[in-house]
Amino acid sequence: MQESDGTRVLLQDYRRYRLTAKDRLQAVSTAAIGSAVISILFYNCIWGILIMPILFLVIKRRKEKEAAKKRQEEITRQFLDAIRVVSSALFAGFSMENAWIEAQKEIENLYGEKSILYSEISKINRKVAMSVPIEGLILDFATRTGVEDILSFAEVFRFAKRSGGDMVKIIDTTVRHMKEKQETMQEIEILIAAKRMEQKVMGVIPIFILAYLRLTSDGYLDILYGNPVGIIFMSCALGAYLFATYMAEKIMNITV
Repeated sequence: MQESDGTRVLLQDYRRYRLTAKDRLQAVSTAAIGSAVISILFYNCIWGILIMPILFLVIKRRKEKEAAKKRQEEITRQFLDAIRVVSSALFAGFSMENAWIEAQKEIENLYGEKSILYSEISKINRKVAMSVPIEGLILDFATRTGVEDILSFAEVFRFAKRSGGDMVKIIDTTVRHMKEKQETMQEIEILIAAKRMEQKVMGVIPIFILAYLRLTSDGYLDILYGNPVGIIFMSCALGAYLFATYMAEKIMNITV
């Protein structure tokens, strides 16, 4: 429950993502396979399966974070199209309120009635029709998206709306900034796409090497199993592998 200019509304927080039943099942399956691989290859002991709950929590959190990020990117793309329409409508002489009605129509044509932004803009327009200030509603939406560019726009928009600023210029500047940022991110993704694939391949090579040794060289790794020194060594190797995987993902996660 949040407030926007004195109006209490119950709206979705897009900064958090709740996994569907299918997502949870996939997380459980991945955790089960991962814990089984670790149990067999690193410890040769069924007790290693006990780490499955920990793996599930890690995978679940990662899935939630990735899904929330993907949804934020979709909202940003849709919002950019919406304010382009608003800018054009204002330039054509529409009032601010009517410009957002035009944006709602365009978003419906582009993304359909089930899209996130169509739902949000339609709610905004309904409340504006009930004399709720539009700047507060847009700021509330921007806060719930967690997208920095949308939040910056909403704050400037609210200030300009109340102080009589040049709305067309403000929106044009926002559109240009968001478009440049989006194009930069697309260029970066293209440049590092091959490196991402290399990282994924390199990430599974150590597992394949262990599996190969277990299958083709019977007894070769027995010295590392069933004794304190071997358990410590394999635990350090597993920790180093997980840390290297984590750092590789952090390096590839480039933001603008």
